[in-house]
Amino acid sequence: MGPRAIWREDLITSLLSVVLVMGLFLDGWNHINLQNGALGSFWTVWHALLYLGFNATAIWVVTRNPHLYTRGAKPAPYFHPIFGIPLRYPLAIGGLALATVGLFGDLAWHTAFGEETGVARVIAPFHLFLFAGAAGLASAPLRSAWYAPRYYPTESSFRRLLPPLIALTLVTCVAAFMFQWLNAFLDWTPSVEIGRIPPDLAANARVRGTTEFAGAARILVTNLILLAPIFLALRRWRLPFGSATLLFVGVSFAMSSLSSFDLGATVFAGLVGGLVADGIIDATQPDAHRTRGYRLMAALTPLATWTTYFLILKFVYAIEWPFDLWLGTTLLASIEGLLLSYVAIAPVVPAPATEGGIPLPEGVVDTEVSA
Repeated sequence: MGPRAIWREDLITSLLSVVLVMGLFLDGWNHINLQNGALGSFWTVWHALLYLGFNATAIWVVTRNPHLYTRGAKPAPYFHPIFGIPLRYPLAIGGLALATVGLFGDLAWHTAFGEETGVARVIAPFHLFLFAGAAGLASAPLRSAWYAPRYYPTESSFRRLLPPLIALTLVTCVAAFMFQWLNAFLDWTPSVEIGRIPPDLAANARVRGTTEFAGAARILVTNLILLAPIFLALRRWRLPFGSATLLFVGVSFAMSSLSSFDLGATVFAGLVGGLVADGIIDATQPDAHRTRGYRLMAALTPLATWTTYFLILKFVYAIEWPFDLWLGTTLLASIEGLLLSYVAIAPVVPAPATEGGIPLPEGVVDTEVSA
C-alpha cells in the first residue's frame, strides 16, 4: 500500500470518527438541555448518530485487517501488534473492546444501582470505558501517522497531516467531554458562574468562595486540556500553521455546543489562542535543539486565550470577575503552560565536555547549550 492509499485510509477513519464524536456531543446536549441532567432511555433517537458513527468506524477499522479473514494474506510491515496480532489500527481495536465492555457493563450497572445524577452521570465507571473506547477509535489515524515517518515526515504540510490533526482534535474533544463540568466554554447546569450568583446568595462568603474556586479550576483544567495535545504533537512533528487553531477552535466549539452556545462567543478566545500558538511556532520553528519557541508558545498562548476570554465575558455576557481573580488566574494558566512545556519537551542536554578527546571531570563543561 502506497503513501496516498495510507493517507486516504487515515482520512476516512478520521471523518468517520467525526460522526462518532458528533454523536457523543449530540447525546450530551440532549441530556443537558432536554433531559435536565437525567440519563434517559438507552434506546432513543438521540443515540442514533452516536451508534451510527461508532458502528461505521468500528466496521471500517476492522476491515482494514484483511489478513484476519483472508487465508494466506500477509500483514503489511506498518501493521502494529496487539497481543501478538498485527493490526492496522491497534488502538482502535482496543477501543472497540473497551466500548463493548462499557456498553454491557453500563446496562448491568444501571440495573443494579439505578441511574446516576450530577457529575456521577459523566464519570460513572462504565461511562469511562465508553469514553475511553471512543477515544481509542478516534485516535487511530494519529497512531497510524505517529509510527509512519515515511508517510508522515516531521516536515509535513497541513494537508498531509490533516488525518492525525483531526484525530488529535477529536481525542481532545472526548477528553474535554469527560471533564465537561470543569470546562470554561460552557455553563454546566446546575453550576453558578462568577458574576451570575443570585443576589440572595452573593452575600454568603462560602457560596462566593466555592464559586471562585470552581471558576479558577475550570480555566486551569481547560488550559491543560488544550495545551497538552499540542505538546504531544510537537514531539513528533513541526506543526504547520493552523494545527493549534484547528484544535483550539474545534474543542471550544464542541464544548460550547453542549449548552446550546450559552457562552458561544468565547469560542473566539479559542481562535485567538490557536492563532497565537500557530504564529509563535511558525515564527520560531522550535526543535530539539532550539526549545525557546516551545516555552514562548506555552507561556503566551494562555495569556492571549484567557485575556480574550475574560474580555468577552465582561463585554458580551456582562459576567465580570474581580480584577485580581481573573488576572491571577490568567497568569497562573501561563505558568501552568510553561511548566507543562518542560515536562513535555525537556531542555537540551549538553553534550559531554571533552578536552583532547578525554572527557572532562563531571560538572565541568566547555560550551553553553541554550535551553
